Amino acid sequence: MTEQASGFSATSAGLDTDEGLRQAHRAYQRRMLGLARRIVVDPHLAEEVVQEAFLRAWRASSTFDPEAGPMLPWLLTITRNAAIDAVKARTRRPPLAARPADDAVESDGLRFEDRVLARAELADALRRMDDRSRQVIVETVLRDRSSADVAAELGLPAGTVRSRSHYALRRLRDLLGETRAASFA
Repeated sequence: MTEQASGFSATSAGLDTDEGLRQAHRAYQRRMLGLARRIVVDPHLAEEVVQEAFLRAWRASSTFDPEAGPMLPWLLTITRNAAIDAVKARTRRPPLAARPADDAVESDGLRFEDRVLARAELADALRRMDDRSRQVIVETVLRDRSSADVAAELGLPAGTVRSRSHYALRRLRDLLGETRAASFA
């Protein structure tokens, strides 16, 4: 939905005013909540993330330039960052209810919080890849299909699918490395 279609224009009312913040909340809250839920999984935490995102947006409202682009992508970026921060904060805090140490770690050695953060990082990296690379990764790795099956479906030689898979996995590894490096900076 465009800003005009939502009835909200960043130029008519900025986030630095009460009315502008209300209009932005009405126009974009559902999209921000959807993104937050995909990252943090917990619906209550997702609501907190959206509140935090609006607070951050309000504080940084002077940096938003409507000439540079629409407000929604700016708000979604803030929401994504707030959600990742919330997941990281949860991994640093001890659990609220005491439970045996064996319950904190899944059978594959990852804690729930680490799994959620890894899922968010993977989804972000896949979104940043080109369509052909993403399609090969999804089909061969995530859906565990053979190169021959994927090749037949796409009308390509199996060698081409294996080659694309090789380079796509290399690109995915680089993107994940960039994400992790940025989170430590």
